[in-house]
Formats: sequence, structure tokens, C-alpha cells
Amino acid sequence: MRVSSYSMAGCLAVSCLLGAASHAAEIDLSPCDLSAWDGRQEVDAECGTLVVPLNPNDPDGETIELFVAVVPALAEQPSPDPLVVIAGGPGEAATRFYVTAAGAFTRIVRNRDIVLVDQRGTGRSAPLQCGSNQDDPFLTAGGVDGMIDASVQCLEGLDHDPRFFTTSIAVRDLERVREALGYEELNLYGVSYGTRVAQHYLRRYPDRARRIILDSVVPPEVALGPEVALASQAALDALFNRCEADNGCRDAFPDLRQHFDEVLEKLRGAPVEIVLDHPRTGDSVDVVVDHWMLVGVVRLLVYHPQTASLLPVLIEASHRGDYRALATQAFVITEGIEDLAVGLNNAVVCTEDIPFVRDVDVEAQAATYMGSAFMEIVAGICEHWPRGLLDDDLREPLVSDTPALILAGELDPITPPRYARQAAAGLSHAVEVVGRGQGHGMLMVGCAQRLMAEFLDIDEVGALDLECVGRMRPFPLFISRMGPGP
Repeated sequence: MRVSSYSMAGCLAVSCLLGAASHAAEIDLSPCDLSAWDGRQEVDAECGTLVVPLNPNDPDGETIELFVAVVPALAEQPSPDPLVVIAGGPGEAATRFYVTAAGAFTRIVRNRDIVLVDQRGTGRSAPLQCGSNQDDPFLTAGGVDGMIDASVQCLEGLDHDPRFFTTSIAVRDLERVREALGYEELNLYGVSYGTRVAQHYLRRYPDRARRIILDSVVPPEVALGPEVALASQAALDALFNRCEADNGCRDAFPDLRQHFDEVLEKLRGAPVEIVLDHPRTGDSVDVVVDHWMLVGVVRLLVYHPQTASLLPVLIEASHRGDYRALATQAFVITEGIEDLAVGLNNAVVCTEDIPFVRDVDVEAQAATYMGSAFMEIVAGICEHWPRGLLDDDLREPLVSDTPALILAGELDPITPPRYARQAAAGLSHAVEVVGRGQGHGMLMVGCAQRLMAEFLDIDEVGALDLECVGRMRPFPLFISRMGPGP
């Protein structure tokens, strides 16, 4: 079996005696089915758990279990180095993410095991869930104060101390998993926040990271938060500009930008109550449509060009007083993120980002469609959440000669392409790919899957053929409910 417990054979006697308690871990794997949040997708895997200390500095204290899954390679004699898939969020479980994106790893799993570790605080690894408070801040009524109050209730109801649910500890967990499974080296794929975990693992364990793929990267020195509203406004402006430059969209929606501003102001002043058939259950539900809902839907739809393409139709319908499409998208988005561990999200952000925010341009934020509410909410939440364990060098620029493939979307509203350039500055063997017209997360776009597979196999990463990248195109904008124009 390719997956085995860590062997102590061959180590020096002294180091064995000193390290046995912390490194002689085992993971007993057995067949299992991984499923998506809605249960409609499944992947066959081998699953098990690894017991680790809650506080890594107190090995004899409270413990938690990490949920680990291995999707075995199809080849009889696969490459010895697996690919570890690290999800984003923070708060998304790697196992759930992989199930929804499994098709993108088809080329890789032919010859490599896929290793999935639900990061502590997510999925089935001591999740820091927040009960019913799982919605996006802008999709939930109550405004700034309501969201802060909900976060306090969440904190009070957690089963574990959130100070021990940070990136600094997550990479130690990953190294324990590597040892327990018996792999000498790992390849890492991280997306969004997962790139922070991947980069810090490379920093901590450079001899164990063979190659690294950073999809929508967050440079270690960047504190997420202050630029969210500005970057999202830039993505929305880019969509408006595209519509104005496209004959079909311009003819269908000549005043799209103005109409969006008018809808936003109308809902800010007077929320609207509507009756809607729930998109999943079909039940009739009463819905309050306000500017928080509009902001939340727009903020998340602009993440991806496929969903951003719906915005012209959605905005115009709302301008006519028909808010059904807007409310339906709010339901769909909320259900899609219900598995996100908000407690883990808060634990990470309040330790690794908000304490390092400097020089916030309040006036610039206030001028965006999101306003300054995002930072007010997050900063308010972090006033109540404790700061967790943080490695001193977590936020230092990463310098490494480990081969890296960096994927970025031209229109990414949360991790823009300049982050890719910033991260690549210290990576001497980095290959950068920017997808024209693409958004957050390049995994499912164009030839990205082929590039990832070839990057893991090719001897010289500088020889990676990037010709296909030039053929990437923006997703066409919808001009009616029937789709894009001719």
C-alpha cells in the first residue's frame, strides 16, 4: 500500500528517543465516500484521522482529530510525491472543495495520490462552526452591529479555544500528516487563503515541499481587508466598462452603471418586502431585499466571470422593481457557503490580518459600492476575538528556489494579479500565468489543469509551454435571461 504509517527506522538513537512521542503517529485508512455540501457529488477515497495536540506547545494536553483523505493514484506505480490540495476561505474544508473540483485534478490523479486534510477548524477536523450565523455579512439583515453581535455569540459557543486555529499551527499539522502517511516530499496546491498555508509550509519545511502551485495568491506580507472594497469596486467598474464597449450589452443596457447606483440608493433608503419561491425547496418565503443583499450578491458574483456575466440582467431587473433574481441569487450564494467555518475564518483573520492593517483610506472605501462597512464589521469582530498563535516570520516575504506555478485572474476582485507579481519576487523558479478576463480561482479555467499537471512532471519548469494562455477569453455578458447576445 502506498499509504502507510511513518517509520522510525534508520533515525539516530538520540533523536528517536527525543522525538518518538511527537512523531510516531499513525493514520489507519479505510475506504470512504467524500461528498459535497449538498450530497449530490461523491468521490471514492481512503479516509482516517490523526490525533494532534490542540496546543502544539502542550503535547500532553487536550487533543483534537484531523480528518485526512487520500484519493489514490490510478497508476500501478505512481509518482512517490502526492499533491496536497489546500482550500481557501479561511474556513473551507479541503475534502468538500476537492469533491466539487475533482474533475480539475483528473490529469494529476492518474499518476499521483491526492492528499486532503481538513484544516483544523474546518470540515470534520474540530470545526469552528457558528450555528445559524453562517451567512455572508452583506447577505444578512442587521448591518454592522448585528454581525458583530452574532460573532460574539459564535465565540461564546465554540467547543475549542480559537487561539490554536491559525496558519502557523495548520502547517505543523500538515507536516504531522506527511510523516504519518510516509511521504518523503509533497507537492502543494493552494487556492486563495490556501496559498498562505502552502507558502508557510514551504517556509517551515523547505526540504519537504517539492513543488508549489499558488492559485489566486496572497503574498505573506499582505494583510487582507483594507483593499477588499477597492478591489471589488474595480472589478465592478471593469464589468461596466465591458458592457459599454460591447455593442449588444450597451444596446440592451445603455445606463447600466447609473441604474446600479440608483438601485443601491433606493434599497438603502427603503428596503422592499417580496414573496419568493425558494430556489431549492420551492416553498413560498417572505424576503426583505435591502442594500446589504445587493452589495453581498454583487461582491460574490464578481469573483468569477461566469457569475459576473449575470449582473447586467440582474441589475436591470432590480431597477424595474423586479427583485426576484437578486433574492434568488442571495439564497443560492448563502447555501453555497453554508459549510464555511466562520469561527475559523475569524480566528485566522483576527490573528494574521486585522492586527497588521495600517493606513486605511476611509474616504476611498466610502466611495465604493461596498462603502466602509466591510472593514467596520471585520474590525469590530476582531475587537472581541482573541489573537492566536502566530509565527514571527509568517508575514515576511517568502524567499525560495522551490519551483512555483502562480496562477492569477486578470479581473480577480480579492487577490489581483499584482499580488502574483509580488509573491513571485522572492521565488527564483516561479512561472506566472495571468488569465485574460478571468477572476478568482483559475483551477477550472482553460488550460490551467493541463499546465498544473505538466508543471508537476516537467524537469525544467522554465520550459513549460504557456502558448494556450493567450487563448483565454472573458466570459460573454448576458443581455437577457436567455444568455449572451449573438
